[in-house]
Amino acid sequence: MRSKALQTIPIGLLYWCAISTGSSTEVSPDLLHKPLTELMNMQVTSALKRDQRYFDVASAIYVISASDIRHAGARSIPEALRLAPGVEVQQINANQFAISIRGHNNMFAKKLLVLMDGRPLYSPTFSGTWWLAQNYPMEDIERIEVLRGPSGAVWGSNAANGIINIITRSAHDTQGLCISTGYGNEERGFGSIRYGGSTTRADWRFYMMRENRDGGALDKTKPLSEVLFALPHPSDTAQYSNRAPDSRQMTQGGFRLDATPSKRSKLTLHGDSYRVDAGAFFFEAVPGKSPRNSQSRNHYRGHNLLLKYEQGVLTPSNRIALQLFTDQTTMHTRFFGETRTTYDGELQFDLALLPRNLISLGYSHRNSRNKVTNSDLFRLADHTTKIDSWFFNDDITLMNQRWHLIAGLKDEKNEYSGWELQPHIRTIWQERQWSLWAAWSKGVRIPNQIENGMQFDVNSGAGYTVRAIGDGRTKPERVRAYEAGVRFHPDDHTLLQATAFWMRYDNLSDTLTDKAHAYLDATHGYQVVPVWLLNALQSRQHGIEADVSWQASDWATLKGSYTYLHQNVTAGNNGTAFAAATYAQQSPEQRYTLATYFKPSSTTELDFNLYHWGKFRQNLKTKQYKIPAHTRFDARLSWQATRAMRIDLNGHNLFHKRHVENQAELFESASLIERSLFAKLTVEY
Repeated sequence: MRSKALQTIPIGLLYWCAISTGSSTEVSPDLLHKPLTELMNMQVTSALKRDQRYFDVASAIYVISASDIRHAGARSIPEALRLAPGVEVQQINANQFAISIRGHNNMFAKKLLVLMDGRPLYSPTFSGTWWLAQNYPMEDIERIEVLRGPSGAVWGSNAANGIINIITRSAHDTQGLCISTGYGNEERGFGSIRYGGSTTRADWRFYMMRENRDGGALDKTKPLSEVLFALPHPSDTAQYSNRAPDSRQMTQGGFRLDATPSKRSKLTLHGDSYRVDAGAFFFEAVPGKSPRNSQSRNHYRGHNLLLKYEQGVLTPSNRIALQLFTDQTTMHTRFFGETRTTYDGELQFDLALLPRNLISLGYSHRNSRNKVTNSDLFRLADHTTKIDSWFFNDDITLMNQRWHLIAGLKDEKNEYSGWELQPHIRTIWQERQWSLWAAWSKGVRIPNQIENGMQFDVNSGAGYTVRAIGDGRTKPERVRAYEAGVRFHPDDHTLLQATAFWMRYDNLSDTLTDKAHAYLDATHGYQVVPVWLLNALQSRQHGIEADVSWQASDWATLKGSYTYLHQNVTAGNNGTAFAAATYAQQSPEQRYTLATYFKPSSTTELDFNLYHWGKFRQNLKTKQYKIPAHTRFDARLSWQATRAMRIDLNGHNLFHKRHVENQAELFESASLIERSLFAKLTVEY
């Protein structure tokens, strides 16, 4: 149900704008197109945990800017991530997403490290990210840095396929009042309010936001069991009119403080608190009996606090950086509940000790403990996870600053596999208009708590139940990657980038159904068929990622990207062909995007975004494609009504009334993603 307070926001805002903004139509500087040279010289931080010029990065990097987010009309972080090449974003239902880089994608994608301002968001329970709980006012996101390929030499485990670093705007850049609100057929009311101020040596801001999203649709022509276990076929007819119980409500608030205690130091204090309530529906295993249709409301709560301090010792190249954060999350679902408390500290030194050498040294410690609420289907013991790591990186400048050689490694200790060494070697050659880079790197995905203690009844029938068991057999998943890339910047209005990669995976996770060791549960009187979690798969994959940006004129910008990914997954001695095929079915071989941003007048913007996914691999048993090829088309019309007020009209999924992007997952079932139309009003004063 929509909040009454939220319903009153638009009327109050219109009245406030009428009495305070006057009739000025001067365009905000943020709405003007900026030359691509600013992107080339942009300082990014994700590649080496320190500032680097974008054009100097010897990695497959892509930056989603605040301007890109606005032009795409993105209402959430997952929606914004669709813009990046190599990043797979599949919406499962109205509130859950599957997001990964370079394949291996599902709701529990385990080889991707997600950060917000450098604070890890992944859960040690399952090595993935609860995307429905990651929110922030989109107006206050400065950029999203996407780094494709293993980044474990800098960031450690779980960065096996890449990282996503969401960077929020500084308090200095968000002064004054900003109110945003909107409504649509799927976005059933949303709003945020932010106010920022300053003192002599500090800037600060506070914000609050609220969202209410409608549920998806079901195929009413099919039995619910078929919808839950398989894909409803996409169609543009009215037969999919049943509503899925997967609506979502979210409330979040927070603050940020940026201070400069001295000329060579800066301090950031950043905190958030959130609450998310989301519906879920699924086929529920009942031990010893047939499965049944079920639905529930899942609850996610959390708060975090991040402290960053940087001190320049002698020159900007000599720096000490300290980061401390605490994070507490609580979730309650039908299957299990968890409260997790994490403390993390990291110290880094950047030192120019030798001519043409910039050395980075760092150490970090993480302590994360959880308390689990078990159910009749899911059992997991409470546990404390500790990770210690140190890293070394040397950036050597050669041949009149045209050639850089970068070598580094991270050694990380975890309780499941001990010390894990993750090295990389990178090099980049630069000219004024182009650069060539190449890299070799190794990444690791360490085992998680579920793989070392879970028991979960995943299926059942008359007189038996199938029980997934993680008893510590799972080993680290390892990846070795070879990459090469080019950036070409022929003029101030054009940028072309391309990356080719070859990656080898060992010890991919799998399951082994052990019917030979089925046993009788004497207490309840049914047979238990164990399914062991272990490693039994290997994979080889290669691909190409390319993107282009062309500012054709002051009023027109074109952007596009293309991704090709080929995966070959094979089973070892204990592996299964079904699991190997499942890995290959999780990603399309080809994907492309095309965006056009027009500015027909000084006060209007007209934007179009096209996203295309090719067919996913065939299912070996049914010979059906897991996900059919589909195309999404979004459009946005924006009018700068006054200096302070902007009105946006947005349409998402305009080609199809309903479509499917993913199939049912272990804990939740898929629903059809519907066409979304919404209006948005933003006032900044």
